[in-house]
Amino acid sequence: MPRRQVTSPLLIEIGARIRNIRLEQGMSLDQLAKRSGVAKGNLSSAEHGRVNITVETCLKIAAALGVSAGELLPEPEEGHGTGRGPGAGGRKGRARPGLV
Repeated sequence: MPRRQVTSPLLIEIGARIRNIRLEQGMSLDQLAKRSGVAKGNLSSAEHGRVNITVETCLKIAAALGVSAGELLPEPEEGHGTGRGPGAGGRKGRARPGLV
């Protein structure tokens, strides 16, 4: 069964950030793959916004590029996320016990 391609404006933006930083550093996709331990094909798919990378993969890529993971992620905006509105957990802004 073919693997389903995932695309969204958010994934495309994250991928563009990865690619732009990589190119600014003069790094090839192959070099980033070797430095990060992420397969070249997965990196290419991520750069084109075709896959939703895990947090672990994001951290590996960021470390290999010498940037924080936050630099790969856009600022939160309306329209990014689950589409379930503020909080996305249905808790309507109530804090979880023990969290500030």
